[in-house]
Amino acid sequence: MSLMVIGLAGCDLLQNAKFMERFQTRPQPQDSIPFSEQGIGKLAKGDLLQAQALFDRALQSNPRDVHALLGKGLVYQQTGQLTQAQAAYEAVISLRPANTQKLIVLNNLQPQSVLELANLNLALLQNRGLSSSLAGNQQQRGGQAPQPMVAPNQPRPAVMQRGTTPELVNRLAGPTAASMVSEGDKNVIERFETLKKLLDEGLLTQAEYSARRKVNLGALLYLTQPPPAAGLERSVPDEAQIMQRLNAIRRALELRAITNRQHSAERTAIVEGLMPANPRYKANPRPAPKGLLASADAIRRTEMLQERGLVTAAEAAAEKAAIEKALQPPKPPPAPKAAAPAPAQAASAAKSQPKPAAIPAGPQPAVHIASFRSQKDADRGWAQLRRAHRSLFANLKPEITRVNLGRGKGVFYRLVVGPLRTQADVQRVCRQLKSRRQYCEPAFMAGG
Repeated sequence: MSLMVIGLAGCDLLQNAKFMERFQTRPQPQDSIPFSEQGIGKLAKGDLLQAQALFDRALQSNPRDVHALLGKGLVYQQTGQLTQAQAAYEAVISLRPANTQKLIVLNNLQPQSVLELANLNLALLQNRGLSSSLAGNQQQRGGQAPQPMVAPNQPRPAVMQRGTTPELVNRLAGPTAASMVSEGDKNVIERFETLKKLLDEGLLTQAEYSARRKVNLGALLYLTQPPPAAGLERSVPDEAQIMQRLNAIRRALELRAITNRQHSAERTAIVEGLMPANPRYKANPRPAPKGLLASADAIRRTEMLQERGLVTAAEAAAEKAAIEKALQPPKPPPAPKAAAPAPAQAASAAKSQPKPAAIPAGPQPAVHIASFRSQKDADRGWAQLRRAHRSLFANLKPEITRVNLGRGKGVFYRLVVGPLRTQADVQRVCRQLKSRRQYCEPAFMAGG
C-alpha cells in the first residue's frame, strides 16, 4: 500500500498526455465525491502525500471534480510545483463551477466559492516574487514572508520586465532625455509616481505619503533637500503590479484567508521597499552640476518634475536658485588694506626695530555648516557640531548671522565657522565634513 501511495503521489496528472482525453470523458461524480472529500480532510491535516493520492483517485473517476482539482492545485502550490498548480487552478476556472460549489477556508468559518478560491490562488501565483523584489530582508529578520495575492476575478497581468515601465520611458524620452534624466533618475521618478498613485487610490494614507515623501525628497531635489534613502535608483515593479498586490492582500484579509499580522507584514514589505519611511542607510550627497550645459539640464529636469506634480512650485524654485548659485564663480576675498605709512619723525626708530606680523583685515575664509530658525537653536547646534567634529573645529570660532530670505522663506540664522587661512583650507575642511555626511559650503566671516 505504501508503494502504491508513493507511485500515485509521483504521478503528474496535469502533465500527462492523456489528461485532456480523460477530461472530456463522461464524469462519474458519485464515484469521485468520497475521494475528494477524504483528500480535503487529509490536506487540512497537512498530509500532502495522502491528499494527492486521494485527489488523483477522484479525478480518475471524474476529471471534472472541481474540489479535487482545487485540492491538487493546493498540494502542488505547497510543494513548490507552481506551474502544475497554475494549470490546476486554470482547469477549475475553465469548468465555471456554480456558486453552490463551496469550501471552508482556514481562519474563515464562512464557506467560499470554489471558483473564487481558484481565482485568488491563481492570481497569487502569477504575482509571486513582488514583495521579495522590494524587500529582500524579510526572511533575514526571522519572519516568514506571506505569499503574494491579487484580487480575485482580475484579468491575468501582462508579463513585464521589472524596472522602468514603457509608459514612463515614453514620457521621458526626447532628444535630450539622455543628458537630462539618467536611468537611475527614471527609477526614482517611477517610485515617486507610484507612491502618489497609491495615495490617489486610497492604498496609502496622507500621513504615510507625506512622511515617506519628505524623507526621500532629496532623491529628486538633491541640492536643497537632505540625502534620501540609499538604493532608490534601483528598479522596482511597475505601479500596476504593486497596486494589484495591495488590493489582493486587502481582499484576502476581508475573506479572512490571511491574518491581520500576515497582511500587515506583506503591506509593510511592499510599501517600505518602495519608499522607506525611516531608512537605515542614506545615499551620499550628490554634487552640484558642473558647467553651463549640465546646469541647464538640471534646471530642465527640475521643471519636468514640477510639471509632473512630483515637486511643488516653491520646491522647484529653491532648487533652480541653488543650481544657478552653484554656476556662479566664488567671489574673491577683498584685498587687505595697506598699512598707513609711519610718521617721518619715527622712521629712524622703526628701522631699528623688527616689524610686527600684519593682522589680516576684511572678510576671512570660513565654512557655512548649518542654518537655524532661531539664535537659541543656532547656539545649541554649534555646541553639538563642535563636539561631533572636535578635531576640525578645535581652533575655530563661530559666527552666527541673521539672514532674512524674504517672503515665503523667512528668517534664518547662518552658522559660519572660521577663520581659515586659505581657500585650500576651506575646501579641505568641507571635504572632510561631507565625508561625514555634514553639510558644508565655502563662506566668509568678519575679519579681525
